[in-house]
Amino acid sequence: MGKALGIISLIFGLLGLLVGWTIGIFLPLGSFYLPVVALVCGIVGTAIQEKKGMAIAGLVLGSVGIVLAIFIFPILISLMIYLFGMSMFLY
Repeated sequence: MGKALGIISLIFGLLGLLVGWTIGIFLPLGSFYLPVVALVCGIVGTAIQEKKGMAIAGLVLGSVGIVLAIFIFPILISLMIYLFGMSMFLY
C-alpha cells in the first residue's frame, strides 16, 4: 500500500502542476484539489514505506502546486475582471 501512495502522490503532484491551473479557471478553487491529494498521499507514503523517493517528490510537487495556485488564482480572477469587466460576475 505504501508504494502505491508514493506513485499516486507523484502522479497527482505532476497533474497539479501541469493542469491544475486550467481547472482553476473553470472550477473555483479547483487548482487546490490535485496538489492537496498529492500532499496527503505523500505524507502518508513517507510514513509507511521504506523507499520514500516518489512520495517525497509528490510531496514537493504538491507543495509547489499549492503555492502556485495561491498566487495564480487571484491573478487569473483580476485578469478576467480587467478583460471582461465586472458584469460577468453579476449574473
